[in-house]
Amino acid sequence: MSHKTAIRIYEIASYVLIIGATVVYFLLRGNGTMMGLSLTMILVALAIAMRWMMERHRFRACEEELDQMKDDLRRLTLLYAEEKKKNNNNQQ
Repeated sequence: MSHKTAIRIYEIASYVLIIGATVVYFLLRGNGTMMGLSLTMILVALAIAMRWMMERHRFRACEEELDQMKDDLRRLTLLYAEEKKKNNNNQQ
């Protein structure tokens, strides 16, 4: 699974959990039991965990892209140095 897919899944899951927590809170609010509040807090905690995982995947994707760009820059620098050396040899 790519990072982009994982980020999208975690984002959607977090929104669904937040909506679910809101629904549970308003449905079980009138009963006066702590079960509704506990369930709401568990759903909010899971939503926070999903958002954390989403940010973690974003960070990893950025790190991988940065590593790839560094490798490309190194390769281009080497190619430029070889071309510059070749041009210097041709001028002499």
